[in-house]
Amino acid sequence: MSTWICKATVLGAVLAVAGCVDAPALRGPTPAATRSAPETIAVAGGAVVVGGPPGYCIDRGASRLRGDTGFVLLGSCASIARDVAAGAPLVPGILTASVGAASVAGQPALTDLDQLEALITSPGGRATLARDGRAESVKVFGTLREDGALFVHLRDVSANPTPGLDQTYWRGLFDLQGRLVTLSVVSFSNAPLPPALALATLEDFTARIHRETREQNNGKPAQTTANATPARRKGLLGALFR
Repeated sequence: MSTWICKATVLGAVLAVAGCVDAPALRGPTPAATRSAPETIAVAGGAVVVGGPPGYCIDRGASRLRGDTGFVLLGSCASIARDVAAGAPLVPGILTASVGAASVAGQPALTDLDQLEALITSPGGRATLARDGRAESVKVFGTLREDGALFVHLRDVSANPTPGLDQTYWRGLFDLQGRLVTLSVVSFSNAPLPPALALATLEDFTARIHRETREQNNGKPAQTTANATPARRKGLLGALFR
């Protein structure tokens, strides 16, 4: 894992504690995506299907599917398709999704959220999240749990090889189909997203992936940590650093 995005996906999920701020609704359906900018993509043979909020499409060139795992980058459909008619998101930014390998014997990858939260907020966890590997480069503002997912809001002040992105960003982490899925919502430094909009985008992103994955599996409920016994949820802390 050489890029800053992949390093960060090992641990975290990013979401500020947005309190009681009401977020505006996201834009409705956008024009049909083109072949060069599809709305969804199947990862790991269809085990997980990634799709974003309205107006976001898959950047095939920046995404990497490696058999049983995958890294997917999403951006404005109009920008990726080079066609304004393709539509654009109400909330502009860059989204990423990383899908981990299936756990042994189909056991869910996600362990107790208490342990995961403690890890992410520890010096070791913050060092893993940091682009430069230094714990002091990352500040975790807060965490939030929602429907089996852990969301974390953080700032990474270390040098960013990708110019124009905000230092403060959001991640979400959850178990789906026995795989660790991590998401990020990153805004542009010249137009940073308010916490409520970032939260709404991350929630919509998470919901879309669950919905598309369920439909891919013929409407069957996706396997999540909630389906697992406590014994099957052990071991994530070690897997995070593989």
